[in-house]
Amino acid sequence: MNSKTPPPSSPLLTPQLRTKAEVKLASLRQAGPAALPADQLLHELQVHQIELEMQNEELRRTQVALEESRDRYVDLYEFAPVGFLSLAETGQIEAINLTGAALLGEDRKRLLGLRFSRFFSSADLERWQRLFVRALRHEGKQRHELNLQRKDGTNLDVLLESLLAAGTDGRPMLRVALTDITGLKQATAELRANEDRLRLAKIAAGLGIFDRDIASGRLEVDERAREIWGVGPDEPVTYAIYMAGVHPDDRADAQAAVDRALDPDGKGAFDAEYRVINRADGSMRQVAANGQVFFNGRRAIRFVGTIKDVTAQKLLEKELQERRGELELLVKQQVAVQTAAAIAHELNQPLVAVSAYSEAAQRMLRGGVKDPKKLDQALEGAVQQAQRAGRTLHELLDFLHKGDATPEPVDLNEVVREAVDIAEENGYGGFRAVVDLESGLRPVLANRRQLQKVLIILLHNGVEAMRGAGMPTNAITIRVCTLAERGMALVTVTDSGKGLDAETAHRIFEPFFTTKPHGIGLGLAISRTLIEAHGGQLWADMEAGPGATFHFTLPFAA
Repeated sequence: MNSKTPPPSSPLLTPQLRTKAEVKLASLRQAGPAALPADQLLHELQVHQIELEMQNEELRRTQVALEESRDRYVDLYEFAPVGFLSLAETGQIEAINLTGAALLGEDRKRLLGLRFSRFFSSADLERWQRLFVRALRHEGKQRHELNLQRKDGTNLDVLLESLLAAGTDGRPMLRVALTDITGLKQATAELRANEDRLRLAKIAAGLGIFDRDIASGRLEVDERAREIWGVGPDEPVTYAIYMAGVHPDDRADAQAAVDRALDPDGKGAFDAEYRVINRADGSMRQVAANGQVFFNGRRAIRFVGTIKDVTAQKLLEKELQERRGELELLVKQQVAVQTAAAIAHELNQPLVAVSAYSEAAQRMLRGGVKDPKKLDQALEGAVQQAQRAGRTLHELLDFLHKGDATPEPVDLNEVVREAVDIAEENGYGGFRAVVDLESGLRPVLANRRQLQKVLIILLHNGVEAMRGAGMPTNAITIRVCTLAERGMALVTVTDSGKGLDAETAHRIFEPFFTTKPHGIGLGLAISRTLIEAHGGQLWADMEAGPGATFHFTLPFAA
């Protein structure tokens, strides 16, 4: 077998083929050259030639495959996103790929034979030298974050992974992989800075954070939220614990706000205010919660939001409301005084004249009527002055109602919502409005502004009644429906106060009657007058249950 024949271990000569060839050769040797005809020998040589050609073709394909595999390996090695180096035990670079050379900022040929330590910044040079010595003594992968300094002076943060290996001469060497983490470290630093800013902003705003995984039921809250709820730092918080901390009177509204946020047909926004009872000390706090639900298709997967303690703000608002109420009361009293003075001034002269004419007529009648003409003149004067007084009063009332529009068809449900908003804006807030409006209600015939006045007076009286009874301001219910038997709209306003006793209910609509220390007693009297002017009625309901209940009716527009 010549030198060009593949060795016995070559995959090109299978054991079966070699065995057949050996058997064939032995048979040819035993038979001798003359044992086979020339044609048969020629045939055998041609078969052997074809076998050699096939083996050569197989060798060529194998060589091509090996070259392609080598090229792929070279490409992977050279252009991998990671720099690869081989370091001798002296610390010199024996091999490096193109990515590694690019990371170091130097031509690859110039890097070979250089000490790798020259590329470390002064801050990490000593550390690298210690790590290099240790890596040569210990097997296993080593991982470290280090700072390199490139040829142009720029710095590079890298993750350096090393593995002890043996060189071709059997001496120890290090296989090193370099990953550029400069961008990652910058992003991490920016993230930490943003987290610090967010933390400072959260602390400054007094915000608590909650994060609920809907699928698993896991609920995470930060230290501020735990402080508000009175939950320990290591105590697990569940949704049940979260809702148990909500004041019983506010729990239904809080759950309704959560349900609205979880509705896939909505926008996922969560916005609610409710009271929380601290588990640790039993104190009550008013909180404002805001958040957002995230959906996967129509399935809610995550609920994230903030909680802010607004107790101090609510107390300040209550104090401002009380002061505003006192100021408005003072203004109303001054208006009432000025109005009464104006009425007295305008009516005084005609009433004095009526009194004078009446006294003269009375003297004539007592002394005997000697001149009927004078008596008639005296009585006529009294009548004229009385009519003058009436005209003066009507003119004054017309002036006070100046600017009121004439009745027109209005949406009663819309007026109720506007009145609630106005009441809260004007300092009568602090109550929880429960509004029950009839859908598709026909328009009523009314003056919008006067109707708002009536509703605001009823809301104000309800708030004052609950505060005056020493009760925490709670719900005021406003219901609007159709009074079918009378063909009118019915509005019912019910507060959560102590209600009305029989004597108060009997006199509640009398002008200048009031149960409030600083009231002037005109609100309900004016309200009844306005409702009756619209063709409706206003009355108090003594049998409606706890709290004071007032009803009024309004005719529908034609």
